[in-house]
Amino acid sequence: MDIITILRSGYLAASALVLLVALIPPFRSRFLAYGARTSPSSEASSAEKEKAAVKSPPSKSTLIAVLNRLADITVPHSWFTSFYVVCVGWSLVWASQLLTQGPLFRLVAAYATAERGATMTARQVAVAWAMLMVQGSRRLYESLEFAKPSKSRMWFVHWVLGIAFYTTTCMAVWVEGIPAVQAHNFSLDDIAVTGPDLRTFASVLLFILASGIQHDCHAYLASLKSKPAPSPPTNAVQINERRRDESNESGRYKLPDHPAFAYLIAPHYTAECLIYLSLTMVAAPQGGVWVNLTLACALVFVVVNLGATADFTREWYRGRFGEEAVKGKWRLVPFVW
Repeated sequence: MDIITILRSGYLAASALVLLVALIPPFRSRFLAYGARTSPSSEASSAEKEKAAVKSPPSKSTLIAVLNRLADITVPHSWFTSFYVVCVGWSLVWASQLLTQGPLFRLVAAYATAERGATMTARQVAVAWAMLMVQGSRRLYESLEFAKPSKSRMWFVHWVLGIAFYTTTCMAVWVEGIPAVQAHNFSLDDIAVTGPDLRTFASVLLFILASGIQHDCHAYLASLKSKPAPSPPTNAVQINERRRDESNESGRYKLPDHPAFAYLIAPHYTAECLIYLSLTMVAAPQGGVWVNLTLACALVFVVVNLGATADFTREWYRGRFGEEAVKGKWRLVPFVW
C-alpha cells in the first residue's frame, strides 16, 4: 500500500477517534481530561464512578467497570516531553537519511507507489524539515525549562497518539518530495541563501509569529503555577504546613489574564494550528497546488485534537472560575468557534 495514503488515512482515523471520545459523554468524562483539568475533582470523579457502577443494571455496570478500568491506565503528564524528544530525534535521523539517501529513506521511497503529478522541490523539503525541527526543539526546551513538579497524569492513549503523531509527521514533511530528493545531489550550494518565493515567505512569517505567540503563552502559563520560595521551616508545625502546601500545589491555578487570552480560551492551541498550517503551505507540491495534502491531514488531527481539548478546557474554566471567566471567548478559531 502507498505510504502517503497510509499516512493520510492514519491522521484521519486518529481524528475520528478523538471526535468519538469527545462526542460520547461516558468517553469524554473519562478519557479526555489530562493535566490540570483532572485536578479539581479527581476524588469526586472516583466517587461518581463507584456510585454509577453500583446503581446501574448488571450489563451496564460491567460496561462502566470496563471503561473505568481503561481510564485508570495512565502515564505521568510529564511524559509529554517524550513527544519532542521523538520529534527532534526522528528529524535528525531523517536529515541524515535524506542527505545520503540512506536505507530508511529508500525503504520509505519503495512504498511510495502511487503516481502523483506534482512533487515538492528539494529546497521545500529542506525548509519544511527545518521548520519542524525548530518546532520540536523549541517545545523540548519549553518542556524542560517550564516544567513544574506535578502528579498530574494522562490517559495512555493520549501518549500513544502523541508519539505516533510526531513519528509520522517527521516523515510527512518530506514524503511528497521523494522524487525530488532522489533526483537531487545535495551539496554546499544548497545552503546558499536565496530570495524565497511569496508562498515560502508568507509561510515562514506565519510560522515565526505563531511560534512566538505560543512560546509567550507557555511561559506565561508556567508563571501562573510559580510562587516565591518560602522561608525555611523552623519547627514541626511549619514543616507540616509546608508539606501540606506542597501537596496541594498542583491544584492551584489562576485564571489567565494575559492579552492573548482576552478573546481565546487557549491561544497557544490556536498558535499550534497556525504552525501546522504554515507547514502545510510551505510544503505544497509544485504545479498550482496550495497545500500539502499529507500535512493537511496532519493539520486536521491537530485541529480536532486541540479543539476537543479547548472545549473541555472551557468547561473546566467555567466550573472553576464561573461563567464570566469564559464569556465572550472563542475556543480555538476566532469568530468561528
